[in-house]
Amino acid sequence: VGIVLLVAIIVGYRAFQQSQNEAASLRFEALLQQIGEEEAGAQFEALSSFALEENNGYGVLAAFGAARAAAENGDFTAALAGFDALAARGDLARPMRDYARLQAAIVLVNQKASADDIAARLARLFDEGNALRPIARDILALAYFTKDAPLKARELYSDQLADPDATPFSKQRAQIMLSEVEVKLRPSSQAE
Repeated sequence: VGIVLLVAIIVGYRAFQQSQNEAASLRFEALLQQIGEEEAGAQFEALSSFALEENNGYGVLAAFGAARAAAENGDFTAALAGFDALAARGDLARPMRDYARLQAAIVLVNQKASADDIAARLARLFDEGNALRPIARDILALAYFTKDAPLKARELYSDQLADPDATPFSKQRAQIMLSEVEVKLRPSSQAE
């Protein structure tokens, strides 16, 4: 009798969870349809509100969407705060936190922030086996390139070319950027 009761409780709880997830899915889909044509500021407000109300995966998706909308609206402070909050959430799987770190670094590149600050945010993504490592390397190399640190950029682009996990497209982009770095490193003909 105890085992039957336990099984009934587990089955009932799973059914309850499934119905809650289905309901959250419908609410999220309705929200996306509602804000589809809205400006980024309105999208930010609606997605932020939804993220606060939902303590599930759809709330997380809304939080990512809100941070993205803030960035699109030029509110880099709110975007960075949103991505940093997601990166700090211990209840999220590491790939989700890493993706939030990556997005925060992109916001910082757009803000023309310190390359060292960007490097600090991306540090965990450089771990061996991290699927986001080639993208993180590309973003950091771009940050160093724009911050007039071509030697660091060259090293990262060279690493990208040698990385077996990097996609052909990211290697092609690294080759193009490496050419640009070499131009930057060449002594100016005006100095002669």
